[in-house]
Amino acid sequence: MIQRNPVNEHHMTLMERMRVLSEGTKYDSCNQSAVCHAFGPDGRCIQLYKTLMTNSCSGECTYCPNRCGRDSVRASLSPEEIVKITWSFYRRNAIEGLFLSSGVMGDSERTAEKQLEVARLLRGQGFTGYIHIRVMPGTPKYLLEEIADCANKFGVNAETTSSMNYSEICPNFDYRNDVLQRLQWTRDLINKKRREAGSRGRIIGANDTQFVVGALQESDREIIGTVEKFMDQYELRRPYFMSFDPVPFTPLENNEPSPQWRETRLYQTSYLLKDYGLTANDLDHVLDDNGFLCNADPKMLLASCRPDMFPVDINSASREELLTVPGIGPVGANRIIQSRPIASEKELARMGVVLARARPFIEINGKKQTNLFSFAGVGA
Repeated sequence: MIQRNPVNEHHMTLMERMRVLSEGTKYDSCNQSAVCHAFGPDGRCIQLYKTLMTNSCSGECTYCPNRCGRDSVRASLSPEEIVKITWSFYRRNAIEGLFLSSGVMGDSERTAEKQLEVARLLRGQGFTGYIHIRVMPGTPKYLLEEIADCANKFGVNAETTSSMNYSEICPNFDYRNDVLQRLQWTRDLINKKRREAGSRGRIIGANDTQFVVGALQESDREIIGTVEKFMDQYELRRPYFMSFDPVPFTPLENNEPSPQWRETRLYQTSYLLKDYGLTANDLDHVLDDNGFLCNADPKMLLASCRPDMFPVDINSASREELLTVPGIGPVGANRIIQSRPIASEKELARMGVVLARARPFIEINGKKQTNLFSFAGVGA
């Protein structure tokens, strides 16, 4: 049964309900405010109105502030109210779209039906902005297909790395059937919609999911390995990581919070997997004996532990070699190759190379860094 506090909810203003539901998105991809930043399907950073439909939930996820049975203020918004609020923000150019999640309203099917109603109302009223729907584990395939007709992006959160872990923190759902099967269906629907849309249709975002970092004792090695597997099997483009922060009156309230830097380092390793062509095995070099990352840039650590590979000659190195250099990303590597020969650091800086990071690992026309501040001729 859905927990609901009718006294609180019925005496709350619309603004108070909006605040409660924005705060209730604690474990949904971006920050806890009504307007948040996210990356759209075209790679741009965009602003979204982010909300739950309700923070009443039949689920018993052990880390979640919205779990069933927890004594807290409950609130909800009707599909019509969410549509009205979205239009209000959109017409003032405060947002470019909507991120819609929810507590589980009885079951996943009913929840998805309500989320779909929001998307259909918006599209039916001529809304051309971005719609991202975070569906619940176990959402039926037919509803995913209908959501795919309206949304730019949709997906389900994995939260953790295995069935055993998932059963411990999300006891109402089955990892293999309710999560992994939905990731596969989402992958297939995204590919289908992209083929149908061609170059002129609605932009469809890539598959994504989210991990709660630190709720359990799983290592970073496990998380990195799972991200690599999801990239291969489900064409995962962007994993999100949310640091665990214990919530009072939940089963994990006495657990230690996960440091924010761990979330940051996992993002950096995911970029190395996605954009730099590294494998999970390559990243073993930056893990400690227990399989955890330290609070240092993993790309810098990889470079530092392979001194035989450096310095890299900017004017003759392959793209793969350039990508091993801290401070040079995929865009910078492409610009270097297109612009060679390169004669100076200033040229590299104009291409987006972070020279403060790259200097110890490169040489330009036979000159390389001999101390923290200068380049010198080879042999000097």
